[in-house]
Amino acid sequence: ISLDERLIFTGSTTLSNLVTYWGEAFSEHNPGIPITIADPGSAVGIEALLNGTAHAVLISTPLSWQQRDRFMTRYGYPLTLIPVAMGGVAIYVNTLNPLPSITLKQLDAIFSVTRRCGGRQPLRTWKELGLKGSLRNSSIAPVGLTEASGGYQVFRHMALCDGDFLPHVQALIGPAALEAFLASNPAAIGFSSSAQRSAAIRALPIATGPGMPAIAPTPTNIQSGRYPMRRTLVITLNQPHGRTFTPAMRAFLDFVRSAEGQAIANQAGYVSLPVENRGAKK
Repeated sequence: ISLDERLIFTGSTTLSNLVTYWGEAFSEHNPGIPITIADPGSAVGIEALLNGTAHAVLISTPLSWQQRDRFMTRYGYPLTLIPVAMGGVAIYVNTLNPLPSITLKQLDAIFSVTRRCGGRQPLRTWKELGLKGSLRNSSIAPVGLTEASGGYQVFRHMALCDGDFLPHVQALIGPAALEAFLASNPAAIGFSSSAQRSAAIRALPIATGPGMPAIAPTPTNIQSGRYPMRRTLVITLNQPHGRTFTPAMRAFLDFVRSAEGQAIANQAGYVSLPVENRGAKK
């Protein structure tokens, strides 16, 4: 097998799960092309792409103009960004928690020390969010993902207005760890990929402001843009200007953006690209 026939991806923990599913189906059609996937997080993957130690990176958070400029300065051509699916960052609570929905300002007051989104006072107990019953006097236990994850970046930008997290917000490594924490603690609240599925936790609809409708992170709401904490998942490549993709990479990209590949994304809990945004890439 030549080097051009080997596909190696690194980056997003969220997207690595989906690429694993795609890889299994792709290998049925192309058994001679091995696929290797590492998932240190979007931030680590981006850094590997910028310093030249990775060629194909899975990204679940928008690249900054500084990152794009740094790449352009080093290589003399822009990054190649291939959208492959959509997703969201969802707010989860234990299924025993009756909270019906939450606003972005309330999230800021729960998670942030700076409260740049306008919250006057921090929210510390569930009764401050209007809960009654057994959770009324319980302290809110906020958790999230680590700084290396794309979900962290999206949540910090949208819910904290790029502010700072409170010191007691626990940063957990990966969606599975966050799910386990929420499942064992009815007073917890956390953010993670909207693709998570568990009988022990549920996603809260989010309102952008008081009096605004609370929007659930459903595939329809993510694809239409109604859900506020949505994101496009991309494969980012160091692709020299004027060169075509290797046959293996072109075949993989065509597969994941095909009807079969997008159906796999839906089945895995992600959101397919709008039909007009698909199509072959050369």
